[in-house]
Amino acid sequence: MSSKLYSRGIFVAGVCWAVLQATGVSAGMESNETALTAAADTPAVEDVPMGQSAEREESLLPEDASVKGEDEELFGKKGGYFHPYLSLSGEWTDNLYNLKDDTQSNFLTKVSPGVWLAVPRAKIIPVTITPHNTSAGGLQQQLKDHSGTDRYQVYALGGLDFLTYSDDSDLDSVDGNFEGLARYNMRGGLSLQLLDRYSLGHDRFDAGNALTSEKLREFDSNIVMATADWLVTEKVRLKADLSNFNLDYEDEINYFLNRDDDVLDLYGYYIYSEKTSFFIQYSLMEVTYDISPLDNQQDYLYGGMKWDTTEKLSLLFKAGYQQKEYDTETSGHRDYDGLALDLQSTYRFRERAELVLNVYRKNEETDSAVALDKEVTGVYLRYFQQYTDKIFGRFDFRYEDADYRQLISQDRDDDRFILRPAVQYLFRKWLMAELAYSYDSRNSTDDYFDYDTNTIIASINFAL
Repeated sequence: MSSKLYSRGIFVAGVCWAVLQATGVSAGMESNETALTAAADTPAVEDVPMGQSAEREESLLPEDASVKGEDEELFGKKGGYFHPYLSLSGEWTDNLYNLKDDTQSNFLTKVSPGVWLAVPRAKIIPVTITPHNTSAGGLQQQLKDHSGTDRYQVYALGGLDFLTYSDDSDLDSVDGNFEGLARYNMRGGLSLQLLDRYSLGHDRFDAGNALTSEKLREFDSNIVMATADWLVTEKVRLKADLSNFNLDYEDEINYFLNRDDDVLDLYGYYIYSEKTSFFIQYSLMEVTYDISPLDNQQDYLYGGMKWDTTEKLSLLFKAGYQQKEYDTETSGHRDYDGLALDLQSTYRFRERAELVLNVYRKNEETDSAVALDKEVTGVYLRYFQQYTDKIFGRFDFRYEDADYRQLISQDRDDDRFILRPAVQYLFRKWLMAELAYSYDSRNSTDDYFDYDTNTIIASINFAL
């Protein structure tokens, strides 16, 4: 895996160098201030960089810490931002492996350096890509649109996580994520975009992993998406996404999870007003496994709306029908059809407070050797409050129900809850600390998968 990580690092470094050369800047100039935020605790791969959380799209810094004029840009009045960052954290947990019995405490040390850049200048990362391995196509919820008012946008990021476990040094690992985006907005209303995200990581510790492996279930994944977005008239907009998601596990015993997903998404929008639009969406997904006889085709048909009524409220809602057909007609390989749902909303009800609510429901791919797939329904709620210019608080709640369609006689329906309160303190415009507590609990119809885990997290974050 180190060779893959190295090659991706060379790729991102090359992109960064090309962007810097194109804008005619040098690395010796002073760095600017950037926002410091804490990444949300999500079940997906959690490696969102400082300066941008998984859901938030604005700075957590006080207003006077934000960039206010072109004269403060790092690369000059026409340049972009170059943001190195470093996060140091320690996590103590009473149940490292998320087991019902024989729990083991652990202290995890994490060192996370990285850098991101964007041209033209940007206060925030243009797009947040959070892959989810069991979701067909690699995304659990729809990516938010990125358009912008600039003629073009180029963005690249590279980050690493060095993980050290006190319980067992054999668990020590290096995770990484490398991503980039290029978008060009034409005068005639047509926009073209290409994005790519490569992740090098491992599945969270879980009792289910013990069925297939005695150590980290390591993987690398890549999602690439090409988009054509056309504003035909003031009232009509068309969009098409063509994407591929590839998932590969390192150990042969986990090869049954390896797969390649091809996805076509077609959208038709009716723009009712400047703040409101309605749309229909059709998605076709071809899921191909390397060795497992679980190849399938999925069709989705959605109706939905985008609603940005004021600066306080933004909403994306779509509901529809999912149909899943397996290529192999054998005992246990049952086709699926049912409701699919995606809600993403943010309400800023005070100047320094906001509430985020996300809801999703669909059939996902398996993460178990004895299950065909699983029907997943989830709710995520986050409250953020800025108390003073230096003190911030947030509370995260997540619930997910995973109903497995088993290939064995034992039923499995998991209910998982995560509570995570946190407080952040801004020492300087470039230095922030966070203290958080996490309670993670799962209750399953199969008692083997039950657990309760408590974790205390402390981190200090630097960013320029």
